[in-house]
Amino acid sequence: MSSNEVSFQKTLYTYADLSTFGGRYSYANAINNFGEMVGNDTKNESGNSQKYGAPTSYAAIWSNAYYVPKTTLLAEVDSRAYGINNLSTIVGTSLKEGVAGYQLVATAWQNGEAHYLESLSNGQFKSVAKSINDKGIIVGDSFSGNSWDEHHATLWNEAGAIDLGTLGGKDSTANAINNTGVVVGWASGAELGDYMHPVMWAEGKIINLSPTHHGVASSVNDSGIVVGSIFDDEMYAHPMLWINQKEIALQANAGAYCYAITINNKNQIVGSEIASNGEFHALLWNTPDSAPIDLNLYLDRSQLDAGWRLASATDINEQGWIVGSAFNNITYETHAFVLTANGITGLTGLAPAEVVALAAPAISVTHESNADIWTGIY
Repeated sequence: MSSNEVSFQKTLYTYADLSTFGGRYSYANAINNFGEMVGNDTKNESGNSQKYGAPTSYAAIWSNAYYVPKTTLLAEVDSRAYGINNLSTIVGTSLKEGVAGYQLVATAWQNGEAHYLESLSNGQFKSVAKSINDKGIIVGDSFSGNSWDEHHATLWNEAGAIDLGTLGGKDSTANAINNTGVVVGWASGAELGDYMHPVMWAEGKIINLSPTHHGVASSVNDSGIVVGSIFDDEMYAHPMLWINQKEIALQANAGAYCYAITINNKNQIVGSEIASNGEFHALLWNTPDSAPIDLNLYLDRSQLDAGWRLASATDINEQGWIVGSAFNNITYETHAFVLTANGITGLTGLAPAEVVALAAPAISVTHESNADIWTGIY
């Protein structure tokens, strides 16, 4: 037995396929400490509802009452949920009619009601909310100006939509915010080809975490430890950790494209790799200095023979529960999954719930791009 397998067996997991709302694809993007999971789901649809040959996406939440997952769709077509906090507020993107027709706009859902967040372009162009902390501060990105040419990392609080800026280039994205207000993501520099660096916004400043490499910062825990990935000259992805802005390479399998996606407050990290043979593997680092564990070690023989592979782990909560996406290499379906830690059982069935209508009025917020306003929230 390998050291990875020995380490893996120290933590017991129960696997559950979260299935779909009738379609062939579902994706779990985030989980809170109460086991509520969010992502996007599909229905059994065809014709006009399948745009460009792809199934229409619906923002979804999987709740865990009595450890039986139940799917609820949060919004209508072309919506996605990317984050959820411990107060059960969900953030993502959904369609809203504006001055330029229907646009995907950053959205927050509370108690099943959708609230639209203003964009940096006053609703003319796309925006997306990706993460929310327990204080209700939301981050993501929004197209700014009068065109699709540039988008900026955006923070939403009581003051409205706040432009977090770039490293001098045209684009940036905020991927996560912790409970102390530290934001991480990526930003482009001013020089031609300087298109993406992992960055952190803290104490009113944007900090380039890897000036010599392109890459992305994906997650930050409440201790300020950041994880993400950098790209080498051949565009191989390497998982990284930043502690006090010091860059530390996580262990990775040779020849793999490897991504660190989320870190929890126990410093457990999840992510994914594309192995040298082209296979996708969901990964867990139990500690920052440990080797990655292939979570497919969990699947039993019948699940493997049925074609299922855990392709990506996207979030891990404080209990060690992991969510992500599993791919079936026989049917070519993709399903959201959850691994519950410590041998918790019972997550075996899926009971679809009634669709929740998107009927709430939009929240009216103002647009501010002054960096001093953003500085003031810390």
